[in-house]
Amino acid sequence: MNKKVKDTFDSIASIEEVKVSPFFKENVMHQIRNVSEDIQDATWSWLTPKLQLATLVCVVVLNLVAFNNLKKTNYDENVSSFAESYGLSTSTETSLID
Repeated sequence: MNKKVKDTFDSIASIEEVKVSPFFKENVMHQIRNVSEDIQDATWSWLTPKLQLATLVCVVVLNLVAFNNLKKTNYDENVSSFAESYGLSTSTETSLID
């Protein structure tokens, strides 16, 4: 075991400095910037003006339909049916117990 440890420490001494191009860092940073710009472009590429217009039209149509249905419904009928469902309404009928 001691021999393996000694061999490991001896191998550390044989490590030499690596020769790298002086522009290595700039090249790597340039590649990273290019990749991040491509990702940002791809993120918003699906949100085209046609899709935006179609979404706007759908929202407007949905709001118009909801507004028209809101006008048609009768508030009093809705409140009375709600009250009857939860037993909150007072009936005008007289019962035998009263």
